Amino acid sequence: MTKLLSKSTSRRAFLKATGALAATSVFAPALNLKAWASEEPITLLTWEGYQPPEWVKEWQDANGGVQIKPVLISSGDEVFAQLMSGAVKPDVIYAEASLAGRLNKAGLISPFNLSKVPNTDNILPALDWKKPLSVDGTLMGIPLHWGTQPLQYDADVIKEKPTSWAALWDKKLAGKVTTFDDATVNFQMIALYIGAKDPFNLTEAEFGRATDALRDLRSQVRVVTRGFDDATTLYASGEAVIGYCHLVTVVNSLRQRGKNFTYVLPKEGTPAWIEGTYIAPKGQRDIVYKFINDTMSVPWQARFMKATASNGVLTAENALKGGLTEQELKDTNIPDSENPAFKQNLIFAREPEDVDRRIQIWSDFLAGTL
Repeated sequence: MTKLLSKSTSRRAFLKATGALAATSVFAPALNLKAWASEEPITLLTWEGYQPPEWVKEWQDANGGVQIKPVLISSGDEVFAQLMSGAVKPDVIYAEASLAGRLNKAGLISPFNLSKVPNTDNILPALDWKKPLSVDGTLMGIPLHWGTQPLQYDADVIKEKPTSWAALWDKKLAGKVTTFDDATVNFQMIALYIGAKDPFNLTEAEFGRATDALRDLRSQVRVVTRGFDDATTLYASGEAVIGYCHLVTVVNSLRQRGKNFTYVLPKEGTPAWIEGTYIAPKGQRDIVYKFINDTMSVPWQARFMKATASNGVLTAENALKGGLTEQELKDTNIPDSENPAFKQNLIFAREPEDVDRRIQIWSDFLAGTL
């Protein structure tokens, strides 16, 4: 592994980089503005790009001036650091589905009242979201958006379509492979590659095989990237021709540059994620549910998808009705979502058996001490 890029850019930071659209009126005004006059502000623990300031102002103006106060975070670890320190006492928390168990155990989120968010009817039926966002059978959140992390490659260089994660270990591609710096999702991919029975609950033997696989991968990897721009630049330069794709938007960006990149869902399964919207105990208020319901409307979701190049949660039909172009829709996973083979291949992230152990092994991989 010749170098490690130092710029840290999360998936959410990419959402910011894609820009925000000009605000248009997408929220239904509250029916009784006076009812909200005495409401406390709605505090969000959120990410850059999720609620741009002009969208927040628009909602506030339509709802009697109830204040929305976004507190921005930049990593999953920061979610817990902010919450456990007591520095932030949010009403709404945005975090991946795999964190639902930890958030619930810490008493940071409360059961979600689905009846108060009728716009969840807009969620595409193909997205199996309730199980990943439930803890011990209790629904704790709803999805804001979702995505896949497939195998991507340069079809001009690799003529034969790869079908397995094993392609990353192909010695003919040594020094032309890349992945991104995220212990959790890389370990999930490695677990699938080694054939673990459950990629989130590894046995001791499976941990050993995963460690060996990571050690072997290190000599294959040209760069471990820490951002979408880094990855796109690396692929575009020809330094890497195949790798683990953090978000399919990287592939779309390369295509826009005239590069013949594509992605496949390997036969072992493809990691996928759901970004959850959770409500803290103090957030169990009607105005909070109204805000969430408004952000699940077709206009809001379509605008969010346009601004962030995200899958959102809409069906293809509703996305087009909301204003997406055919090309914008094609650049998402939505057209594939009705395909049974596609759905069966996706492995949505869950809380693993030992987060700290996985992080330590990944850190040793980066340091070359594995």
